[in-house]
Amino acid sequence: MLTNENAARPRPRSDAVTEVLPRTTAGTVIMPRVTRPIPPARENAPTVVERSVRYPSWQQALIFLLPASLTLAIGARGIADRQLWNDEYATWHAANLDWTELSRLLDHVDRVLGLYYVLMHGWVSLVGDDPSMLRLPSLVAMSCAAGCTALVGQRLFDWYAGLAAGVIFGLVPSVSRYAQEARPYALSIAAVTLGTALLLVSLERPRWPWWFAYSFSMVLACAFHLVAGLVLAAHAIIFWLRYQRSERDVRLWKYLGALALIAAVALPLIHSGSDQSGSIHWIKADGATVVELPERLFGSYRAAAAVCALGLLGLLALPFVRRRGTLVALLVWALFPPLFTFVTFPLLHLFLYRYFLFTLPAWALLAAGGLHAMTRLVFRRSWPQLLVAVAALPGLILLALPGQREVREPVVEWEPDFRSAARMIAPNVRPGDAIAYAGLARPPRLAMAYELRDGGLPADIFLARSPAERGSFAGQECDVALSCLGDHKRIWLVSTSARQQPWSEMPQDRAATLSKLFQIVQEERFQHVQVYLLVPKPKPKPKPKPKPKH
Repeated sequence: MLTNENAARPRPRSDAVTEVLPRTTAGTVIMPRVTRPIPPARENAPTVVERSVRYPSWQQALIFLLPASLTLAIGARGIADRQLWNDEYATWHAANLDWTELSRLLDHVDRVLGLYYVLMHGWVSLVGDDPSMLRLPSLVAMSCAAGCTALVGQRLFDWYAGLAAGVIFGLVPSVSRYAQEARPYALSIAAVTLGTALLLVSLERPRWPWWFAYSFSMVLACAFHLVAGLVLAAHAIIFWLRYQRSERDVRLWKYLGALALIAAVALPLIHSGSDQSGSIHWIKADGATVVELPERLFGSYRAAAAVCALGLLGLLALPFVRRRGTLVALLVWALFPPLFTFVTFPLLHLFLYRYFLFTLPAWALLAAGGLHAMTRLVFRRSWPQLLVAVAALPGLILLALPGQREVREPVVEWEPDFRSAARMIAPNVRPGDAIAYAGLARPPRLAMAYELRDGGLPADIFLARSPAERGSFAGQECDVALSCLGDHKRIWLVSTSARQQPWSEMPQDRAATLSKLFQIVQEERFQHVQVYLLVPKPKPKPKPKPKPKH
């Protein structure tokens, strides 16, 4: 039966967009694909971001480099002045182990920080273990985090707001504090901000390389600190709101693939670290901890008040400039991690302000969003917000300055001043001297090993097995003190006892032995640490024999 081909062919609608494809090599004409135009967005439709303006590469590099350079300059000032504290001594210890000893350590503790310790092992082997070198990776990472925060702000708002967000982030005192710390928090923040920027790029240009880069950055964020993975809740909101406004193409499957890759690394890491959760049981979530959270998180109450006030401005003004989706995503990024860890504290014990440092970019973006929204509402243009930000900058600097001074104190608050103790011991050590330790809250062994690493560390008289041999940060000591004394004539006793008594916070047998056989001839007290020099007690003179009576 003959049919009319023209009648059988569907006629495109007059309002459709027709794409004409070329003739194939076989001579067959391919039917044109007919697509309907995307309906315009509703006036009050939720949105995360309008289609970003394509800035030239040099301008994006400038947006990244200006806040990054500012953060680098602020963080580099006095980077070696503050002495290491307990957790940094742990980093130094892990970084100086050989591969077998490091593997043994991770079998017992800090398995979730294995990637960071591996990187620091390689870094220390190249540049040494000076305080500035130990902290340099954190400084560089925090500077990159400031630059990435600016790029995220540029894509969420515009480049003026991006620069403001990066600068606000760099001025926060706790950013400088953890840019000068040999721990993985700065690297985790950098990975989170980079991942957020890559997610926004992937949603605009949904090619597989961008999605792989996003997955890799979030895998790094979780590997440096697992709690940082909670930012994925904010990422899910950003993705879903953007996906609703798109052509609903393969972005969904690529995003789900990226999540699967992240989960494939993060879930085994969570499982493997769950049997080491005893090391964080000291964390508290009481009322005092909650009240102190803003001060601890931002580095000072003044800085917290300034940034949160601008964030509140964003909360009130962003909905009026069609940024409801952006506001929701940033609020989830800033508030969901502390709320989630507080509610789940009885199970997870993760409510610690240091674990929420990756929320600081969200607070900086909310603050910059407040400036952006108010400027748009008043001036109906974007460029005046740069003038507003410059005008607000001196006030923000004045409010952050006391916190910047506090984070550069020579000794971390509530930490022992081991550097001063070591400087007192080093020039007075004699051949044959020994050293002993006491104290439970901050055991001095690793700290004194670091501070006296260049020479002058006496023999550790009561050490039976070293921390490296045990796969721990603590050594195993003699059970019977008398059998370990040997013939040492002088013993340096370093104690972090809260009672500030020489024989307190040590095994009872050792305290009894030392107090019986030795006397204190020198005593020095520093912040939360005391140094005693012990020498043997003089032997009692024998009583003279009575003279015989004649």
